[in-house]
Amino acid sequence: VLVEDGGPGVGTEEAGRVFDRFFRGSAGRAAEGRGFGLGLALARRLARSAGGEVLLLNPGEAGARFALDLPAPAPAG
Repeated sequence: VLVEDGGPGVGTEEAGRVFDRFFRGSAGRAAEGRGFGLGLALARRLARSAGGEVLLLNPGEAGARFALDLPAPAPAG
């Protein structure tokens, strides 16, 4: 699953911390009162608990782009 937005993106200097709990990048801090820095940390933790991963695909570019990669479900039976 790919998720993209049209915002300012994630700077290369912030890319290593974007999945840390309570981390809000410079764009997030500029938007007063919006968010607590938990969404990406929670998304990554849930993805990893299912054997998957969440990745930032385009650090340093405008419009953040994330990929959610989950394993295929096991066949029923």
